[in-house]
Amino acid sequence: MSNTIKVVVKTFEIIEILNQFKSLALKDITEKAKMPKPTIFRILSTLQKLNYVSLSNDTQQYSLSYKFIAIAKDSINGIDVVGVSKPYMSKLRDTFGETINLAKLISNEAIFLYIVESNHQFRFVDTVGDKAPLHSTAIGKAIAAFLNEDELNDIFKNYDYTRFTKTTIQNFSDLKSHLTEVRKSGISIDNEEGHEGVLCIGVPLFNAEHKPFAAISISIPKVRAKKKLLEKIKQELPRVGIQISLEMGVTDIRKCLSI
Repeated sequence: MSNTIKVVVKTFEIIEILNQFKSLALKDITEKAKMPKPTIFRILSTLQKLNYVSLSNDTQQYSLSYKFIAIAKDSINGIDVVGVSKPYMSKLRDTFGETINLAKLISNEAIFLYIVESNHQFRFVDTVGDKAPLHSTAIGKAIAAFLNEDELNDIFKNYDYTRFTKTTIQNFSDLKSHLTEVRKSGISIDNEEGHEGVLCIGVPLFNAEHKPFAAISISIPKVRAKKKLLEKIKQELPRVGIQISLEMGVTDIRKCLSI
């Protein structure tokens, strides 16, 4: 153990404790880790800033974020969707000047994996590791629209349709109707459904099994969402989605679109 770095060892001890107990208050973590409280607080604060740990405002308990799940699942599957998508996302940002998002379906939620921020001073940006609700975001609806019937029913069986704005979809019937339109067009739109004043356009990404597993989207403040810009995005974004899917192993894009 002479070559070990003590703070790294302590960090992983805390991670393993959170993995075992799911969520704990600082006091409980201190008791289980048997470390000084200030040390644990500094480690947790650092992990929180890096989006590996989240702190509940209601319970004041810490838990591991979905960023760990995303990394683990990518490692197991050998999929590097971030690596494949990065250059395309950077080009989209440079072309349209707006924020580009990448999210992946993890269990029954979409999690942001990578974000290329707009250069505009006024912009809307999510955080890597955060959830993208499937019912209210373009990136979430882009994935959901191409799931098969059983997968869709399973995910939305006990789903919480949190209302973020007055236009947020509130039930499964309305959502299914909306997703049918997304399948027809190949493009999903969030018109101030998740955040007031923000419009997003998304397209699905497919894996080697021709299944929707991720999506990319462009977030635009409504004040800049002019018709000419939106039309250009609607033309270019699906092409990028297809190209990324091909690099992820898709051999026949028609199989992806016929669910």
